Amino acid sequence: MTDLCGVRYLCFCSFSLFSFFFFFCVCVCVCVCIISTRCSHTWPRHDFPLRIVCLFVVCCCWFLFFISVCMQGAGREEGRVGGRTMTDVVEAPRPATVAEAFANTAKALEQFNIERIRVEGLSSTHCWKHDKNDMEKEEDVRTLTEQAFMREFVFQSRPCVIVGALEDWPAMQRWRDDRYLFDLDGHLSGVRRETDDAAAPSSEETAATGDVAVVPKNNDHDSSDDSTHPREREEEKDGLKRVTVALTPNGRADAVTYVTYQGAREEGRENDADGEKDNVEEHFIKTEKLFMAAAEIRATLPELYHLLRENPLYPPVRPVFVDLRRPAPVVAYAQMQNNCLEVEYQHLHGDIRPELDRFGERVFGEPHEAANVWFGTPASVSSMHQDWVENLYAVVRGVKEFILIPPWEGVFVPKPELPSAAFSVQRQDGVNGYVFSGTPVHDGLTIPWMDVEFTPAALEDVSLMPTNMQERLHPLVVYVQPGEVLYLPAMWLHRVAQHADDTDRLARETQLTSSLQSTQDPPLPLIAAVNYWYDMSFTNPAVVMLREFGLLL
Repeated sequence: MTDLCGVRYLCFCSFSLFSFFFFFCVCVCVCVCIISTRCSHTWPRHDFPLRIVCLFVVCCCWFLFFISVCMQGAGREEGRVGGRTMTDVVEAPRPATVAEAFANTAKALEQFNIERIRVEGLSSTHCWKHDKNDMEKEEDVRTLTEQAFMREFVFQSRPCVIVGALEDWPAMQRWRDDRYLFDLDGHLSGVRRETDDAAAPSSEETAATGDVAVVPKNNDHDSSDDSTHPREREEEKDGLKRVTVALTPNGRADAVTYVTYQGAREEGRENDADGEKDNVEEHFIKTEKLFMAAAEIRATLPELYHLLRENPLYPPVRPVFVDLRRPAPVVAYAQMQNNCLEVEYQHLHGDIRPELDRFGERVFGEPHEAANVWFGTPASVSSMHQDWVENLYAVVRGVKEFILIPPWEGVFVPKPELPSAAFSVQRQDGVNGYVFSGTPVHDGLTIPWMDVEFTPAALEDVSLMPTNMQERLHPLVVYVQPGEVLYLPAMWLHRVAQHADDTDRLARETQLTSSLQSTQDPPLPLIAAVNYWYDMSFTNPAVVMLREFGLLL
């Protein structure tokens, strides 16, 4: 299209010069005719055919001049399509593929940003205020019916934030109290878990490291491994409620990671004394690009609290690089998923009202597939990924930062098949802490995973964020505040970071400045959330569109 426009524009210019040349010839011919008429005595009568030829040339030249003027006018109109000149058209070629066409529309969506709305019957009449300017912002928030929400957002695969949806949740107040949330006073100590068997690993059995059970992500491990029994017997013995906690050295679970470690292999070397070969262990340093899963442990709620308190304040600058030869911090994150609200956190059901889940059942047409709870600190980040589910993500405490990429741009994100491995940990002797093993635990599988990272360091590293990828991707950024719900359509790529909210930050500052007078620990910089997953419908117009264009990756 670009070449065609340039050729046509060149033709217009050439034809213009040609027409003016003929106009000059016309003038010469006219002069000749006039002179020949007035000076007939010098013009031989037998040259009358020559006069006819001159008049014919004059008519042809005038006709060509008229055509050239018309074509120049058409060229000027074509060169100013949509208020742009021909040069602009050449600089902004039309997309050659459907994916590129969607990528251009994403730029406009970036300017539009993520809309905040209210939904009738779900959002309360009063809204949780986050800053002094929110009163003015409230005037711009639309109120939609459920049908309008489905039409404008679900059927168009368009994310949005629903405000005022959690105002009636008791969790909005109760989960601000760390002692209540993590059972620091021991109210649950004598209560056995109602779904002990459901919460315990079955097909995904544990492989112990030291006395800590590490839950792998696949089913290739022997479920009869006796090393899993000590932890299960411990739970049966004391009856304490335990939850699954992910531990990583970089705050990234399920992420592409460059892991450096010291390996060892045995080689046979000939013994000079008897001529036989002895096995000698040879050490080497290796760096692998792996899909790394977290080490998972079973911890009581007070243990989870202390693990979160020991987390670093912020994630590392270059989290994709991990060196297991050196000591590393332990970043804890309660992110089991797999319906953990029903399996491990039944004691929190009374803090969560059912209206949001019922709303999801109505707009998505069926009960939720899973309900999950998330407890973490700013040190934890979920790497870029996509889910084949409709997602209602409710933030109770803290702020969630979502970086979203629409599915029609997902084709530009590399998704290599990488060897799969997991971190493993050992409990420190005499200390309520853990240390990472010096080598990753390979499981022999390969997993396709999105190889892209959005951090200031990654954006400056061409190997992590190539220039062509920066030009093709148009990420949207949305901050979900306490009391708000993000509707994340199925197949949207998302990276999730988290930050402490103003309430916790001010409380921590006040507590730390008056630490001499206070014996209580400052509140955690905690981010707490609940989300519901609903199976996506393949009759949803947005899903049908993605499938037709081959974008269901």
